[in-house]
Amino acid sequence: MSIRLQLDGVTELQRELATLTPDLAEAAAAQQRTIGEQAAEDIRGRLPVVTGRLRASVIVQREPGRTPGRVFTRIAVTAPYAEHVEFGTSRVAPRPVFTPVTRRARDTFVKAVVDEVRQTGLKVTGG
Repeated sequence: MSIRLQLDGVTELQRELATLTPDLAEAAAAQQRTIGEQAAEDIRGRLPVVTGRLRASVIVQREPGRTPGRVFTRIAVTAPYAEHVEFGTSRVAPRPVFTPVTRRARDTFVKAVVDEVRQTGLKVTGG
């Protein structure tokens, strides 16, 4: 019997992980925690500093999934003015930090999980 994992995006990855062994889901969760913390540190290091509140407001939260293969980590910048820094205002140019860092982190996570799956001998196809 052949087992196939087709990956077209993070949602599909989560759905497919639910059908794989619990060990792979645990490995994915560990990867996501590590990558999430690294992304948060990267965000903190790139944010502008006036008072330090913006950097201090970067948080990482692990949220439980509803299914065994669901892996979810939230990175947030909770300072009330974070949106103005990221996207700018009529008076201040945007200084995007959060969006590019989290996109790179998501891509890194997907690659790490695909590599983990491939190490088990499964074939991974898709974009």
